[in-house]
Amino acid sequence: MNSLSRSSGLVRLALALALAIFPGCGDPADDPDLDGTEALGVANDWLGYKLGLTPPRLRPMWKVTAKATPAPGEMPLIQPSAEMPTEPTEGARQLRAMSPNGTVYDIIASETDVARLGTEMVRLGQDGSNVVASDEPIDKGWSYGVDSRTRWYYSGASYRNAIGVVSPHGDGWCTGTLIDSRLVLTAAHCIFDGFGNFVDVGFRAGQDGFNWPYGHVDNVWTYYDQGFVNNNCHHFKTTGYSAACQKYDWAVLVLAGSPGAGYWGFAYGGDGAVAGWAKYHAGYPGCDVDGAPSFGCEDGSLWRQSSTCITGSFFGPVNGWNRNFNHGCDMSPGHSGGPLYSWSPGGGGPYVVGVNAAERCQGEACTSATPNIAVRIDSWLYNWLLYWRSIY
Repeated sequence: MNSLSRSSGLVRLALALALAIFPGCGDPADDPDLDGTEALGVANDWLGYKLGLTPPRLRPMWKVTAKATPAPGEMPLIQPSAEMPTEPTEGARQLRAMSPNGTVYDIIASETDVARLGTEMVRLGQDGSNVVASDEPIDKGWSYGVDSRTRWYYSGASYRNAIGVVSPHGDGWCTGTLIDSRLVLTAAHCIFDGFGNFVDVGFRAGQDGFNWPYGHVDNVWTYYDQGFVNNNCHHFKTTGYSAACQKYDWAVLVLAGSPGAGYWGFAYGGDGAVAGWAKYHAGYPGCDVDGAPSFGCEDGSLWRQSSTCITGSFFGPVNGWNRNFNHGCDMSPGHSGGPLYSWSPGGGGPYVVGVNAAERCQGEACTSATPNIAVRIDSWLYNWLLYWRSIY
């Protein structure tokens, strides 16, 4: 089948389906149509049905036969490289996903329907968090070579616990945030090993050192932007991490079950609005890498920005939106995929407004005010996040 452009109102979404998990929600139909596609099974009370929408269509594509397992203690160090390859026009905004068994599906979905459903979710107040949380203190930000992170200890039920470790083993690897009971927002480079291979990651909500208060939950589907692969970004350890990679460095994990830790909202706005929002950041740094917290770092410990983050320039345009912005939040390897979050968008926070993606320098070598890079949530990604919320 020929590729469909955004101007046609359609995107191709590759989804992998878990085996018999939550029957009736995410399962394909038993009998494919003559065109080789199958209807994506959704719950009978799916909000889309109430709006007169139809579920996407699934087409089997290919299967991954092996996944990588990084060595314990290894971190996906991400620093921008000078090269910026020419971006392929085809697939730059397609979505893809993969199941634990490696099966990949191609899906046709109407972006008009996705946006319409997103609007209804917002009208129903379903874009916020389900945890009780208060705002953060405001103080001086990171940058200028000064690390102001403090350890954020587990202390029972708290909005803190929506943040967790994204990892293929018991050690750290990346950070992610629950944005629904089963959805984790993280970075795309966290689902690859840097040599072009997928990593079979899971999620440990609220981890604090050796304490896993909500256990380890496997993911069953993994969504990501095909633009990340088209630009060879999944080979970041051999070919570098270009400016093109920065624009597509996000992923969503669908967990096999809810950890029960609560979840955060998410929000988007124009460049001026996002720049003006008071933003914070937290993540799980590796303790044996450059730029790690100097005192008290323990594997699996959560560290947060003790102040608001400085916001720099916006860049990386895709379909009318700057997909990236520079920021001055504290970070080091392991913070990848961690949230930049805010209460400024309104009630119902905290809201994730960006995903931590890369650092231009490490530790005391960072002399600028905004040395790090985030992927912002734009209107397109925002609507898809709401769409996935409606299904899962």
